[in-house]
Amino acid sequence: MELSDLLTDLFGRHRERIALRTTGRNWTYEELDRMTSALAHRIDRECPPGRRVLVAGEHTAEAVIWTLAVMRSHAVHTPLNPGLPADRFEEFVRVADAALLVCFSREALVRAEKAGIRALHAGDVGWPAGPPPTDGVDGQQTRSRVAYSIFTSGSTGRPKLVDVGHGGLLNLCRSLRRLLDITPQDQVLHFASLSFDASISEILATLYAGASLVVPVWDQPSWLGSVSRHLAAHGCDLAMLSPSVYARLDEAARRRIRKVEFCGEALGEGEYRKAALYSRVFNAYGPTEATVCFSLAELTDFTSTIGTPIDGFRAVVRDPETGDHATAGTGELVIVGDGVALGYAGGSAAENAAFTTVDGSPAYATGDVVTLFEEGRLTYVGRIDEQIKRLGHRVNLAHVESTLAHHLGRDVALVRQDTTILLLTAAGGDATEESLMATIRDLVPVWEVPDRVVLVDALPLTSGGKVDRGALRERLAPLADGVPAGDAAELRRVLDVVTAVLGREIDPDTSIFDAGGSSLAMIQIQVKLSETYGEEAVEAAFAAMDYDFAPATFLRRLRGEASPSSESGVEALLRRVEAERDALRGELPLLRRDTRHEPPPWPGEGDRTVLLTGASGFIGGHVLDRLLAAGRPVLVVSTGDPDHVLSAHRARFGREDADYARVRATSYEKLDRWVERRRGPVVDAVVHCGYQVNHLLPLDSHLSGSVRNTALVVRAAAALGARSFAFLSAASVGADFVPLTAGALNAVGDPYSRSKLISEEYVNTLAVVGCAVSHYRPGLVYGHRPEDHDYLQDDWFTGLLDTARRVGTMPRLSGYVPVCDVDTLTETLLAGLGAGSGTGESASGAAGSRSEVVVHRTYALEELLHHTGLTPSDVLAPAEWFERVRGGDEVPAPLLAAMQAALSGPGWPTAHREVDHDILGRLLGAPRDARAGDGTGAAPLAEPQNGAARASSPR
Repeated sequence: MELSDLLTDLFGRHRERIALRTTGRNWTYEELDRMTSALAHRIDRECPPGRRVLVAGEHTAEAVIWTLAVMRSHAVHTPLNPGLPADRFEEFVRVADAALLVCFSREALVRAEKAGIRALHAGDVGWPAGPPPTDGVDGQQTRSRVAYSIFTSGSTGRPKLVDVGHGGLLNLCRSLRRLLDITPQDQVLHFASLSFDASISEILATLYAGASLVVPVWDQPSWLGSVSRHLAAHGCDLAMLSPSVYARLDEAARRRIRKVEFCGEALGEGEYRKAALYSRVFNAYGPTEATVCFSLAELTDFTSTIGTPIDGFRAVVRDPETGDHATAGTGELVIVGDGVALGYAGGSAAENAAFTTVDGSPAYATGDVVTLFEEGRLTYVGRIDEQIKRLGHRVNLAHVESTLAHHLGRDVALVRQDTTILLLTAAGGDATEESLMATIRDLVPVWEVPDRVVLVDALPLTSGGKVDRGALRERLAPLADGVPAGDAAELRRVLDVVTAVLGREIDPDTSIFDAGGSSLAMIQIQVKLSETYGEEAVEAAFAAMDYDFAPATFLRRLRGEASPSSESGVEALLRRVEAERDALRGELPLLRRDTRHEPPPWPGEGDRTVLLTGASGFIGGHVLDRLLAAGRPVLVVSTGDPDHVLSAHRARFGREDADYARVRATSYEKLDRWVERRRGPVVDAVVHCGYQVNHLLPLDSHLSGSVRNTALVVRAAAALGARSFAFLSAASVGADFVPLTAGALNAVGDPYSRSKLISEEYVNTLAVVGCAVSHYRPGLVYGHRPEDHDYLQDDWFTGLLDTARRVGTMPRLSGYVPVCDVDTLTETLLAGLGAGSGTGESASGAAGSRSEVVVHRTYALEELLHHTGLTPSDVLAPAEWFERVRGGDEVPAPLLAAMQAALSGPGWPTAHREVDHDILGRLLGAPRDARAGDGTGAAPLAEPQNGAARASSPR
């Protein structure tokens, strides 16, 4: 049965059932029948019969529907990874000799034009409203003998285009339904990239059984993270995953999978044991050249079996010495049956020699070594090209790899580099390269011991979810000057990008910030590098560098290499913070002086002076205005010109010079001198609002800037006699106030939020001198006057809402957005100082210590849609929304990056309303369809500095 006829039959058989699901949308089999038939008709008008149609889309229901449409057309379905580098994209288009490309982004249209192929943008076509027209296309046209073509790297690492016929598809569907026990009630996860042939199994096996294919929404920085989150929330009845992907799922996600079919690479005992705790476990084997799946077994205990052949296949083993075939024994697996592919399109005679016949039936020599038992059961031994001679013994690297993974209890990969054997494994726990090597020597014979153990951040995966051994080999070239030898061209490419942005070349190991670059320059470099290496890989590399970019370090992080030190970055940071905290704790009692009998700085002030930082910022400015209204004496400390801070505040709040008679302004430098001399004005309380709010700066910049200033203000609080200290932290630090540990630091995502957590730790040291400490972690803070408009231009959240209004679509936000009212927050900050009410009465004593998350109101996605005049039909997955916005070039790069950083979190978990008024409604005005003028944006969490983009993730 041809693929198109098979699909037509399935759509007709299960008409009323749900065939495809994604967040907020279901399609029945009847609806898919109508839509894919109409789209297939459109494709047949655009593409001659028998020619290939490239489908460049991933991980959306829309891409699945177009895939089914191409399968039903007279063309040949050929999926293409849209994230390929430009040169590879053009090479794949050339090899495929396709007539048409179906794409889902404007960038792909540009790529198609450069590659010389006609393209059809799915968004321009839209969804057909009715049945397909009957004009112009002959329904009796002969279809190609090729059901689909798919690229595979095979064992050589060089991509080949496999032409797969129709012969094995029905057997594949029947076997998977029976062996995996797929029922019409099952929800089957769609995980695989469409460019990976596992997606064929996911789609066809689901439809054949009348089940529902579920496409998670891509709402996390990575597809794997999105799937893991989806599974934790919704679960699934069946997931087809590689062991390497399964190992990266959260525990909560693994608990919700009822059946898991492992495929794509050898299953280790560790992954089996994890899966068997929660799921029925199946192990599948099948090269692309055998219509996805050749053999399958359900495991009730761990063995190395890959099962027995599915319907339509049989196995023989070939003796490598004689070339004879046998029905039992150990040798190269040769797959025999109608499901064997037709060959490699454009492949050489040597490449296509793997396709042959056995007893007149199509056959494929896999290059895999197996043991075949009389009853047809198979066990996997390894690859022919993985067998080597060492110390006179024949060694199978796959067998050694499996043995070591089992005994070490961790994922490992053995990689050959000429005559050297390297073992790679992810860093973690207390293991070092030396300790692991010592353990390995006790586990295996000397001829099986690798020459070296290398710890990496993570084993890289291919788009199909397998360990990417080609990428590992590239990363493990001999090191020279910190950059892999033979990789000078790669380093040159990165340096050229940096030079183009900065206007000058820098040393490979120099940070761009040390070279005078800005956060904007860093974002520009990140965007340019993403064009070459892919957005997800570059984002992961930048995150591993804590967004402190140096060219050579970037290349190492891109390859997954750890820092030269065996100590993790978080552990080193924790040691540094603990040492500085302990030093501060020991210093504060020496700084503390008795100010009870010292004269006040101004007559009549007593001991009521408040030291305030951040008065030039949005929140700090409101705090100063409230203190002025209360008549409190204030010592303003600023990073900028103190006189300018006060004059700007005067203009902003419309005050007179006389209102500042009891305000004194100074710099951090002068404050430091007061502390060193143990002299200065007497201070009763400190309100520390001054902080550079920029989630895109590297941690080192925060440590040397805002955190260093926080430590100085803490020292000043001790030296000037403060009895209370209120610190304005951030909700993005988290909801729990826990002791500082490596785990606590790891739980805080971005460098800015991590620096806030460290600052809280330094502030806590004031307990040794009896100073009451309060930490307030507010959400996004709004409540603006017209004079505050400048504080809105770089705010990620109102920038997002403004952009959503302009483009007519909203990204899907999970959870809630936590918001605070600036006036209410100001009252909270000053409640213990006797100035919260504006009465001017002094506090009778030190305020009590408090630590709280401050959220006055939360907003759900539905409320944001109302405020922007949009509807649920205007909501897009975040990845799709950012792609659309980025294509418009209307949002500054730092602000766009700040939006992405903020949306990377899971959102605020619960609804909350502490104030009755609509904070955003007051700020934004009426929705678009009812308001007279444009709305404005919203405010950052604290003071803006240096024009940097501000973002505070609502977590």
